[in-house]
Amino acid sequence: MHFDDMELMQLQFCMSETKKMMMHPSEHRRHASITKKIEAEMQRRKEATGAYTMEGVLRQLNEQLKNTEHWDSE
Repeated sequence: MHFDDMELMQLQFCMSETKKMMMHPSEHRRHASITKKIEAEMQRRKEATGAYTMEGVLRQLNEQLKNTEHWDSE
């Protein structure tokens, strides 16, 4: 499964919201395992590409703008 940076950040947010609704200890263990994997991937991307930093966000926004301008010119 492949998530872009924004999708991964959204998934992290969803995980934090669903934690509030969990009752059974086994749910907490699975949730913690998934959350740990999400956070590890986010950290890996931050170190590798600068994702989730100001520079990384600006770079992604510039790429999105270029793609939008390309679509507008067609």
